[in-house]
Amino acid sequence: MSAGGREIPPSVQQQLVRLQQLQQTLSALVAERQRLEAELIEVKGALEELEKAAEDARVYKAVGPVLVQSSREKLLEELKERKELTETRLKLLEKQEQRTKNQLETLQREIQEALSGTAPS
Repeated sequence: MSAGGREIPPSVQQQLVRLQQLQQTLSALVAERQRLEAELIEVKGALEELEKAAEDARVYKAVGPVLVQSSREKLLEELKERKELTETRLKLLEKQEQRTKNQLETLQREIQEALSGTAPS
């Protein structure tokens, strides 16, 4: 590898590889966070509608491509549990995403410093 006609030291090359890995990790974390946020919106919407339903209303639960009748109370319990789990997973993912961003910023600074240090005088 060379930058502007000069060789990049092996240590910087390793940092660049690590930078790419962190960028890929961050991209995957962002995608997963977006998926969880969408799931949370869906669960909250279902909970809201279910809470509006009469106590004796017929309710159904999707099990794969099939709808199965269930009790309102059981579905409320399942949805509340799913909401709580999704919120917890989302918080953990957000922390992991922030840590990865911090690592990326630190590594970018280190690479810039190393490259500016190798510039010809």
